[in-house]
Amino acid sequence: MSIALISLICFLAITSAVGAVALVLRDLYSPRRVAVGGSSGGMAVGRSLRRRTNVFDEEPSRSLSGRFDQAFDRLILETGFDVTPAVAFLGLLASGLLIGGSLWVYFDQMLAGVCGMMVGMAVPLVVMSIRRHRRLRAMREELPMVLDLLSRAVRSGSSVDGAIRLVGEESGGVLGSEFRLCSRQIDLGRSLASAMQSLSARVRVVELRILTTTLSVQRQTGGNLAETLDRMSAVIRDRLSAQRQMKAATGAGRASALLIATISPMAYIVMFVWQPDHVQILLDDPVGQLMLMTAIVLELVGLVWVAALLRQDS
Repeated sequence: MSIALISLICFLAITSAVGAVALVLRDLYSPRRVAVGGSSGGMAVGRSLRRRTNVFDEEPSRSLSGRFDQAFDRLILETGFDVTPAVAFLGLLASGLLIGGSLWVYFDQMLAGVCGMMVGMAVPLVVMSIRRHRRLRAMREELPMVLDLLSRAVRSGSSVDGAIRLVGEESGGVLGSEFRLCSRQIDLGRSLASAMQSLSARVRVVELRILTTTLSVQRQTGGNLAETLDRMSAVIRDRLSAQRQMKAATGAGRASALLIATISPMAYIVMFVWQPDHVQILLDDPVGQLMLMTAIVLELVGLVWVAALLRQDS
């Protein structure tokens, strides 16, 4: 491998990493510039009450590329990380370039660099998916307690708006912050139906969508809201209990699927690192390279398939 190519790979990796870190720091700590009234008509540094639009405010895209973009943006926002999707994508690119470029330079094999870049971009995506799944699961676990608090507040004479404000102030966790945001939106003049619709768009949990529909319908038609919330809380608790029993019953199958899915890549990595001479024949032969790439694609398809089946079971 030429020195110029090595220098180019290192330059791209370092530049992407530095750019990703700079954008993350900008998103986390830099204030936004907003216009301030006055005779000078100048600009002042401060926080704006108008939040930036995101994927939750957009209609579902009809094109395939637009759906991929919206799915990635939704993944980043639903993880709860305080970064923009553009910064997250640049971080994925930097991770792929760093790992792929390092393996390419170390082993002097382009295939190793390509595989390293795929792994470097896939691992952060898996981590963010796990983070989103745990965050949504935490919201689902907190929902029965939130319903009980809403029911007690309504039964004590508070309005629905006051009950939502009480939940935001008293309940902790992830769901409490979402209800605090709903309460602020209602205080700023947004209707209850619109605020709850925004909540269901941000938190894609079936039980929460049922709650938002119930509150919106009750605002229009009336009825015994406290009794409805109590019944809903009991149903959600029973559903969570059934899901825990299902996970306990299928635990052995899940562990077997995970072992089968990971044993082949791990065995290849071990052979690639500690016995490179045995793998060199596969890498030098064009047919071997084609078989290896086919195996990688099939492995990824199998992982996505198993993950989809497990997600449907959960």
